Amino acid sequence: MGSKRKRKYQKQGKFNIQVARQCKIARSLMFGNKLEEAELLLISALSIEPKDTFVLVGLGDVKRRKKQFAAAIDHYQLCLAYDQTNRYALAGLGDAYRGNRNFDLAIKVWTKTVSIYPTCFQVITRLADALLKIGLLNKARDLYLKALKINPEDQFALSGLGNLYVRRRLYREARPLLKKLVEKQKNNPRALGALANYYRKQDMYEKAISIFERILSIDSYNVYALDGTADCARGLKKYALSITMWERAIEAGMNPVVAKTRIGDCYLQLGKMDQARECYGAVLSKTDYKYALFGQIKLLESETVNEESKLKSAAEIFNRLFDQESKDTRILYEYNTFKDRYPDIVSFYQPPGSSIST
Repeated sequence: MGSKRKRKYQKQGKFNIQVARQCKIARSLMFGNKLEEAELLLISALSIEPKDTFVLVGLGDVKRRKKQFAAAIDHYQLCLAYDQTNRYALAGLGDAYRGNRNFDLAIKVWTKTVSIYPTCFQVITRLADALLKIGLLNKARDLYLKALKINPEDQFALSGLGNLYVRRRLYREARPLLKKLVEKQKNNPRALGALANYYRKQDMYEKAISIFERILSIDSYNVYALDGTADCARGLKKYALSITMWERAIEAGMNPVVAKTRIGDCYLQLGKMDQARECYGAVLSKTDYKYALFGQIKLLESETVNEESKLKSAAEIFNRLFDQESKDTRILYEYNTFKDRYPDIVSFYQPPGSSIST
């Protein structure tokens, strides 16, 4: 451990050289992804110094890396009970809440952290990422700019701000940020992914695929690159390639509900109705995912069954859709599109509170 920590604990009469050494070794093990060994060492250190904040943060970090977020939260909160402004515990606590997909609490913790440590660009960027995820684009932009003012080379702020500009279709503003990012991080999947997304959003699919391929040469299980390649291939109408890449993405950990639905959509485009039906059925046996239900509507339109049977089946699907989101504009659009082709659907189903336009 550093001399600053040693001076602090010697002054308080609390410094334990054995615990300090175990923390240092555990940190090295953790960064080497030897999480079990690191955890055992930290548990041993905790038995010597139960209130040592470095040990508690270390255990929180190990649990978070193991995706045991509830346990990580407990360790960070215990640390904060002894040291309310511990920067590492606050940052880690926000990370653990984010891992649990509790973005509101992550934002609350990181906002507090930034108010205590206004130059901590790492946490400023995390807060910006979270705000971007929930659609608060202006606040996110201001925080990315603040982080870059503190550290103009921060890769997370550069990629975050670049992606924000891409999302807003401000491609001229995004380009220099993403180019700078890739120049400094030539083999960094996050940097390359941000640049690939820049091209993908402009329908420059071949360029995007070439960059996603660079990422996959570094990390063949990179879900973002597998999904991105599949999406670009779909844009190029290379549906067989899309299917292959989304199947690989599922193996790598992509949400199977989303990926399987997209695979079904590709089979639909290829005219392979049985395979499409199988994909949508697998998804809908687990959840009423609206895009899989949209796929089923498309399948239904292609079937050569009598119209009454078709309309009854369509009515069941639209009922499931509107039960989820009665005012969803995409669902209304799909209903109206179907109604244009099959006007008699109104005899079998009409949306709740319906004054549906004809």
